[in-house]
Amino acid sequence: MRGVVVVVAVLALVSAAPAWSADVTLSADHRVAQYDDLVRFRGTLPTPEPQQVALLRDGVVVATTTGSAGRFVFDVRARKAGRFWARTAMAQSAAIPLRVKPRLRIRFRRGLVVGRLLPARAGRLALRSGKRTVAVRVGSAGRFRVRVPARWGLNVTGRLLLRPSPGYVTVWRRARVRRGYASLRTGSHGPGVLALKQRLRELHYALPGVDSGFGYATYEAVLAFQKVNGLPRTGRVGPGLWRRLWQASVPTPRVRHGDYLEVDKSRQVLFEVRKGRVVNVIHVSTGATGNTPLGTWRVYSEIAGWSWVLWQPMYFLRGFAIHGYPLVPPWPASHGCVRVPMWLATSLRERWGYGSVVRVFA
Repeated sequence: MRGVVVVVAVLALVSAAPAWSADVTLSADHRVAQYDDLVRFRGTLPTPEPQQVALLRDGVVVATTTGSAGRFVFDVRARKAGRFWARTAMAQSAAIPLRVKPRLRIRFRRGLVVGRLLPARAGRLALRSGKRTVAVRVGSAGRFRVRVPARWGLNVTGRLLLRPSPGYVTVWRRARVRRGYASLRTGSHGPGVLALKQRLRELHYALPGVDSGFGYATYEAVLAFQKVNGLPRTGRVGPGLWRRLWQASVPTPRVRHGDYLEVDKSRQVLFEVRKGRVVNVIHVSTGATGNTPLGTWRVYSEIAGWSWVLWQPMYFLRGFAIHGYPLVPPWPASHGCVRVPMWLATSLRERWGYGSVVRVFA
C-alpha cells in the first residue's frame, strides 16, 4: 500500500504545471510577425546559475535552451500563431500572444487566379469583385486556383481577401483579369471559347458540355442567344455580342408558373420552363409558311427513335410535333413542326414526353 501511495505522489508532481512566477520574464521583439520570419524571444531568470529553459506555444514545447547569467534568448520562425511562455523546472513566465501575418502570393493565367497561402489554415480565402464573391478552396500545402466566373465579364478588377482565423491577421491582394474581346466562330478553340460557353451555360442556353472547342452545338447556342436578344443571326461572336453577353440575364417565359415547353415563333426559340422559370433555351426552326399552330397543347404521342424523317418526335396536334432534324436554320424552314438540333432531341423527349404542355406563341 505504501508503494502505491509513493507512485501516485510522484505522478502528481510530474504532471503538475509549475505556477507562474514573476521571477521568470518573457518578451518578444514582435507581437505581429510575417509568416516564416524570425521572432526573438528574450527573458530573465531569478538566479544567474545555468538552468534549462523551455519555450512553449499553447502548451507545446517548441524550443529549449540553457539560460546563463540570469538571461535566455530564443529565435523562432513565425509559422503558427499562439500564446508563448517560458518555463523552468520551478516556475514559468506570463504568457504573451504572437499573431502571424500570412503570406499570400498570386498570379493570373487565362481567366484563373492561382497562388499560395501560408500557412494553409490561416483563414478563409475569397475572391471578391464589387458585391460578387467566390469562395477559394485552399489545399493542404496552401496552393489554390480559382476561375473568375464568366458572368463577371471580360475585364474584372477585384481582390483576393483572407478572413483570418484567430491569431492571424487580414491580408489581401489586388486581382485583375483581362480576357479580351476574342472574335470566335465555328472551329475556334481556346480560353475565349471556354469563357463564352461558361457564360451561355450560366444563362441557360442549351449546350452538350462546356469546354474550349467551338463546334456546331456552340454555334446553335450562339444563334439562340442572338435570337433572344435581337442580334443578327450569324452564329459568330464579336465585340458587340461579348458586351451583350455580360449584360444579359436568363430569359423570362410568357407564363410564369407551371412546367411546360414554350415555342416562340417570332424569335425561333424553345424554352424549357420549370415552375415558371426558364431552365433551357434551345435554337429551333418552325413552319416556313407560319403554319405552326398557336395555342396551348399537350403531347399526345411520343416515339423513341425515328418516325419517318422525324427524330424523337413529340406530337402535340395532328401531325405537328417537336422533333430532331439534321437541318435547323436560323429562320422558319419546316413544314409546320418545331425542329430542334439532333443532339438534344433524345434528352428533350425523355425530360418531357407524353402529357407535357406545349405553348406556342407568335
